[in-house]
Amino acid sequence: MNTFGETLRAFRQTSNDPDRSQKRLSQERLGELMGRAMGDFGFSGAAVSDWERGKSRISVQDRNVLTALIQVLHQCGGIRTPAEANRLLEAGNYKALDTAEMQKIFGGMTEEKKDLRPSAGEYGNTQSSALLLLTDFFSIPRKELQRLIVQVEDGPSPVWPRVLAALMRWVMDHASISTGAIFWIWIWLGTWWLMGPSLRWPFIDHESAVRAVIMFIGGTLTAPLCIGLLVKTRENEYWKQQNGVNLCLLRLYTYQGAGIGFNLGYFFIFPLVLIRYHLQLESTIWIEFIAATLSLFLGNMAARVVPYNLWRAYGRLSLKDGGIFFVVALLGPLWGFFFLEFYAILVTPVLGWLVILLAVMLLVAAGTGRKKESTH
Repeated sequence: MNTFGETLRAFRQTSNDPDRSQKRLSQERLGELMGRAMGDFGFSGAAVSDWERGKSRISVQDRNVLTALIQVLHQCGGIRTPAEANRLLEAGNYKALDTAEMQKIFGGMTEEKKDLRPSAGEYGNTQSSALLLLTDFFSIPRKELQRLIVQVEDGPSPVWPRVLAALMRWVMDHASISTGAIFWIWIWLGTWWLMGPSLRWPFIDHESAVRAVIMFIGGTLTAPLCIGLLVKTRENEYWKQQNGVNLCLLRLYTYQGAGIGFNLGYFFIFPLVLIRYHLQLESTIWIEFIAATLSLFLGNMAARVVPYNLWRAYGRLSLKDGGIFFVVALLGPLWGFFFLEFYAILVTPVLGWLVILLAVMLLVAAGTGRKKESTH
């Protein structure tokens, strides 16, 4: 066993998940716990799988990723000594741990494993997507957000109600909505106006259905572009500190992420609308509001996560790694065509329920397959 991937897999398979007693540490959980250790989004199970199979490698310049990897494996019982940590590093031709790194990972540790679940003090470091969206919307400085969280972290669990209350007080004390917030409001209104008609079932006639689908397609093409414009990744301090980042590709993957998240938000709500129709429940405008909000929220989140995950997984931004997913731009038009062709089937009681069951089965199968892959 002389490769980095094989050595990493061996250490991971001897590690235990700290939050799931007697469970082996999966690839997905390893990536998640690394994110907690670094205070960011972490890595997907697929990225860890690529490391273990030698399809990609951690950049030598990403020393914090390597130390976070060793830290998590040590805290989960896979790596027990500095010698084992250096053996993993040497297998990948990485530099051995220096004194400071060794002290940080192994110094002062007791036999008990450190709890990797985020505490209240780490709440800001995890940069949850909800808080990121609020800070963007109301232009709350990141340091100010950290200060607010520190002020309210003492107290009973959970901490999030106190965090939200502190944010509301801050907004009331600084009652001025930024230009960015105004743009977000207009984008939300535009999204609701364009996407809402496609959720108002049943349609009066075929012309109404066509008009709703055309508006839906327009929303899927324009809203992600607007989200991408407001998510200023090029001005983010993290990206300014990275060497060799192609700024054009960074923007392209920001738009790609916005499109992926936006469409996911809509398709989370669509089955609920289909179920509502077949249960003969009254249509409500709140479903449209939720669809617009969720689509923008996930679009904002994915616009940040997609380029970040690609950079972390491959150490670069290249069309070879994620270019195929730009087909998301065609998802809206393709779904519109499908919807018009099969609308009669979707609204038929028996066939409509079969479509719902088939969709649920596909989602469960996809989730099960991903879970099995992450445990290998």
